[in-house]
Amino acid sequence: MGGTSDIEKGEVDESVPVHLERKGHSQKKKKQRKGMTVEERKRTFNLEISVAESPLPFSCCIFRVPEVLRRQKKEAYTPDIVSIGPFHRGAKKLKLLENVKKWYLKCLFLPQRQGQRSTALSLDSLTERIKVEELDKRARGCYSDPCHHLDQDDFIEMLILDGCFLIELFRKAPSQHEDIRQDNDDPIFNMSCMLEYLYHDLLLLENQLPWFVLQYFYNLIDSGSSKLLREVVIDFFKDSVSDFKIFSTRDPKIEILHILDLIRTSLVHEHEVKNENVQQKQDSGVPITNIKKDLVHLPQRIPSAASLSEAGVEFKNGTSGCILNIKFEKGVFTIPPLAIDERTGPLFRNLMAYEQCYISCKHKITSYAVLMDNLIDTNEDVNLLCEKHIVANWLSADDAAKFFNDLYNDTTVIDFVYKELCENVHKYHEATWNRWREKLKRDYFDTPWATISFFAAFVLLVLTFLQTIYTIQPYYHPR
Repeated sequence: MGGTSDIEKGEVDESVPVHLERKGHSQKKKKQRKGMTVEERKRTFNLEISVAESPLPFSCCIFRVPEVLRRQKKEAYTPDIVSIGPFHRGAKKLKLLENVKKWYLKCLFLPQRQGQRSTALSLDSLTERIKVEELDKRARGCYSDPCHHLDQDDFIEMLILDGCFLIELFRKAPSQHEDIRQDNDDPIFNMSCMLEYLYHDLLLLENQLPWFVLQYFYNLIDSGSSKLLREVVIDFFKDSVSDFKIFSTRDPKIEILHILDLIRTSLVHEHEVKNENVQQKQDSGVPITNIKKDLVHLPQRIPSAASLSEAGVEFKNGTSGCILNIKFEKGVFTIPPLAIDERTGPLFRNLMAYEQCYISCKHKITSYAVLMDNLIDTNEDVNLLCEKHIVANWLSADDAAKFFNDLYNDTTVIDFVYKELCENVHKYHEATWNRWREKLKRDYFDTPWATISFFAAFVLLVLTFLQTIYTIQPYYHPR
């Protein structure tokens, strides 16, 4: 076991162990070990084991996307114009927005200029407050990568730049305070494409700041506001989707971890409130082991929308709101509408990556992706759901089908929330009478002319039968 570990320790010092992650340090330690005696190597190894810590402590809620997911579509997890947090800090292509962050901070701390309100804090006093309150230590513990390439001052500088930039961005958005005006030199609001890029970048799993950091700066910068921060953020992202009603700002008591977590919570909260079947089973005395055993495995894949339609299943457009509130009752599939465009894929992929990484996150978005992939196999299924106003597709039918088919590749699903629904769909689909009834309806009652022709043929058949009866009756019953 003489090779380097994933998390290397620095110089052998029992009092101050230093984490080193860079490749150069690992190579240096390899060379040092080659010159060690067996006893020295043992002592060094024992010391490294004694100070080893979990690379993913329980406080982690902001993760690097696992490579097994990233390889599916790398651009869906990578920022285009702005870095938030430590993971992508310093990338050359993000230089423009780094300058904008500094300019935003300068405007914030300057005396009143062009009607903008300045904060009473200075940069030095703000830095000291963060150190005294140990905000940086709490924030560092939220990242799966400990980011030891940033010392305390660098990390605090990042928190101030990114945190203040986000709060000012949300406050300056057109849907926010009417008394706050965008600066004439502001490139974000002077270039129409910038907000679209920001919608993408600010919802990446790797591009997050802890929520308590944002709340800290919001309280300092906009202490007089009557709006909750979660409401301000949701308002900002309403223009990032075609139907803003899918976002909910209810229940302010729910703990938020970061912006992506807020968006996920706003999508699934209504569904979580209405669906507490597992909790009901626990309350009724059913052992938790039985519940897990019952829910871990996915049910058999259900047929596609076109196949179900041929079997008599009716698809109905549900009310706007929580997209997870899908129902199947008496042969009717009720599905809330969903708009699909270029922005939908990255959002869903990052939400699902978050569910895969964070242990306290139920796989609700992933379950939704699995169910929709079941229903959509080809462009025929997409066209059917578009006709029923369930899917508003801004892509081609083939691209929309591929979007759902590839969405949850290499993911796992625990506690699949549509297990019972899928079982009911299978029972309905396997009933022979349902398929016969739908075939009769499709072949003979599809159009008004087909219906008229069917009844005309039926009447003609009855008349022919009666004529035959009256013709042969005298032969068997002569007068």
